[in-house]
Formats: sequence, C-alpha cells, structure tokens
Amino acid sequence: MSEKFFTTVLHMLRDRQLSISGVSRELKTSGYDQHRLIITGYLRALYDAGYLDELDIPPSKVYTYNHRRQEKDIYLMLADRLKDVDSDLRFPVAVHILTTLFNRPCFRYELNLLEITPKDSPYVRESNDGRLREYREDITRFDIPPSDKAYEMKGAGVNIIAQSGEIIFGILKDKVNLSGLRSRYHDTRISDY
Repeated sequence: MSEKFFTTVLHMLRDRQLSISGVSRELKTSGYDQHRLIITGYLRALYDAGYLDELDIPPSKVYTYNHRRQEKDIYLMLADRLKDVDSDLRFPVAVHILTTLFNRPCFRYELNLLEITPKDSPYVRESNDGRLREYREDITRFDIPPSDKAYEMKGAGVNIIAQSGEIIFGILKDKVNLSGLRSRYHDTRISDY
C-alpha cells in the first residue's frame, strides 16, 4: 500500500470510530477500491504497529486513531496545536507555518487536513506562482486536485509570527528530549519582545 493510502486511512480515523465495512465504504469514496480482506489485514497491521486502537463492538471490530502514539504526520500535529489559536488568526498562522516549512505555497487540501477554512485575511493571498503545477507534482503523500487553490503570505504581523513560533516550539518540546536542559523552577518566557 502507498503512503497516500496510509495518510488517507489515518486522517479518516482521526476523530471517529469506523468498522471495517465503514472504512471500506469511505475508501471507495476516496478512490480506493480494495477487497474487504485486504482492508481488514491493513487495519490489523496498523493496530499492531500502534497507529490505531481496536475495539470489539459485537458483531464488528471498530478502529480509531491512537492519539497516544507519537505520530510523525505534521498535519495531525499542527491541527491539534492550531485549535488553540484565535479563530481570526488561525488561517494566516496555518499558511505561515506551511509555507515556511515547505518553502512553497500551501494548498486548500492541506488546509483541510488542518481543519482550516480559507477566508479573507490581510496577511494571506491566493498564490499565482507559475510553479504551482510543479509543486502539486512534487507532493507524493497525497494527490492535490489540479483546480485546488494555493495560498501564500503577503505579509505577517508580529502576532502571526509569534503564534507560529509557539506552535513549532511546542511541537519540538513534545518531540525532543529536553530533560536536564530546562529550568525546573518556572516555565515562563525569559522576556517579551
């Protein structure tokens, strides 16, 4: 199975529980027409690898995303962190992080993975970059529809940069072992800038 299939399954089960039949139906709507036995084996393998939780709800087995796993999918990590950002800044902060991280405009599909709906913002504009087709082709983890809009920053205020930094630093703190390096007395900022 491809990495696109893997990403599709994880995002499908991120916030809900589905039976094998439910997963099979959802995959068909995403363009994956696999035999039920193959899907059963794949879900079981993801459970064994720790990506999914498996529940027995007779007469079915139900699967859901294992949120306790230290998942490496950047979209899942960012979506979780962006929920805490003020709703007016969420869209530009998401665009700022993605465009800075990937060094290219971000696509509506990627924003959907973050549960972000594009809206008017003084900081973001629709991208007219001549290399959008090339960027779409370079993304191999999932397919970006040819008509999908892309977004880029047209300027970033201090709040957007600060919020973006807090999100990235928060992810780093969760992923990197900082024991023996952090102050044990307080967890505040050294200075405001």
